[in-house]
Amino acid sequence: RLGYRAGVALVEGGTFLRKLIWVEPVLRSICEAVGTGLRADRLPYIRGRGRLRFGNGVRLSGRSCFYFTPGMPEPPAIWVGDEVFIGNGCTLAAANRIEIGAHVLISAGVRIHDNDGHPREVERRRAGLPLDPGEAQPVKIEDGAWIGAEAIVLKGVTIGRNAIVGAGAVVTRNVPADSVAAGNPAQIVRGAAGAATPR
Repeated sequence: RLGYRAGVALVEGGTFLRKLIWVEPVLRSICEAVGTGLRADRLPYIRGRGRLRFGNGVRLSGRSCFYFTPGMPEPPAIWVGDEVFIGNGCTLAAANRIEIGAHVLISAGVRIHDNDGHPREVERRRAGLPLDPGEAQPVKIEDGAWIGAEAIVLKGVTIGRNAIVGAGAVVTRNVPADSVAAGNPAQIVRGAAGAATPR
């Protein structure tokens, strides 16, 4: 038992030192702004160049991925508000803007995209042409929302204040404040008043 506890202390101590002297300083150096109290288990994978901001008390659990689409007329932006939790294996991909409010919970494996990743027209895809800037639409997740594990939030969507998105949902439309959305495509299954909504 003592050996087990010593091993755990050694691993956790090494993790703490890695975060203190490597992960968090490097992350702060590549972000446009970072608030106080950032906690990051691992350095996220960041591809492309864009505007990345973290508010106060942000927690990055495990390893997340932040993608910025190249060739846009304005630098893509990902803004994360205060006291936000982002779980392991999450991906945020911006060609325009992804804005996350305060006290948002984003569970493991969530994907948030403000663009389709490739042009819609097959000829443009085959020619290897970049995404047209007009095909990207901002995503906004308002304060207090909770996104369940493995959910996918697609371009142009606003998830309202305190709303809940069920695990595995594919969100293609706005989710009103204080409601619950689930399914593929996501439907409102519980309204703001708390009553179940017919599907």
